[in-house]
Amino acid sequence: MRKIAIIVAGGQGIRMKGSLPKQFLAISGEPVLFHTLRKFNHDGIRIILVMNEEWIDYWNDLVREFEFEVYHDVVAGGASRALSVLNGLQLIDDHSLVAVHDAVRPLVTESLIQELYSQAEINKAVIPVVAVKDSLRIVDGIISKAVSRNNFRAVQTPQVFHSALLKEAFMQEGFEGFTDEASLVESYGHTIHLINGEDFNIKITVPADFVFAEAILLQQ
Repeated sequence: MRKIAIIVAGGQGIRMKGSLPKQFLAISGEPVLFHTLRKFNHDGIRIILVMNEEWIDYWNDLVREFEFEVYHDVVAGGASRALSVLNGLQLIDDHSLVAVHDAVRPLVTESLIQELYSQAEINKAVIPVVAVKDSLRIVDGIISKAVSRNNFRAVQTPQVFHSALLKEAFMQEGFEGFTDEASLVESYGHTIHLINGEDFNIKITVPADFVFAEAILLQQ
C-alpha cells in the first residue's frame, strides 16, 4: 500500500505569545516545519501539508528563501483540526496507509514512522503512546482523587490508518468535535492498536520546548 503523511499545520501558536504560528519559528536556524517534513522524506512517502490558508503565501516564501527541497503538496486547512485532516484526505485514494502528524512534533524518528506504517498494514489503526511519569489525580469540581498512572498512556502522533477506514470514520455525524483521529476511528467501532512511542517526540507548545528540541536535534 502507498504511504501518505498528512502534516497538520493549522495552529496559531497562542501559547508561544508570538506573532508567528509556532511551526514557523526557528530551531537550529530553520523553521520547525522544515524539520518535521524531513522526517517523512523517505520510503516514497507522499507528504501533504495542511495549512491555514492565510499562511500559505508566507510558507511558500520560506520554501524559496531557504531553498527547501522536500517535495510536498499544500492544502488549505479548515476551521478545525478534523476539517483540516478531511481536506487532506480528499487527495488520497482508498488503498493507502495514511499517517496524520502534528506539524510541531519535529523530533519523531524515521524508525518510529516505519514501525507505525508496518503495524498499520496489519492492524489498520495504530498510534504511538508513552507511559505517564507524573502522579495523576482526577478532579470533579472541588473534589480530587488519586488515580494509578499505570492505567494511563499519553498519546502521540503520527497516528497511522488504512485510508479507507479513516475516510469512513470521517463520515460520522459530529466528526468535527474529535481532537485526534484515533478517537474518531475508535468511535466508529474499530480497535486502536498501541505501540511504544518516544519520550522525546514532544509537541512544541511553550517556549521552553524549543530548548529541549534544539538539544535533541543536535543528537539526532
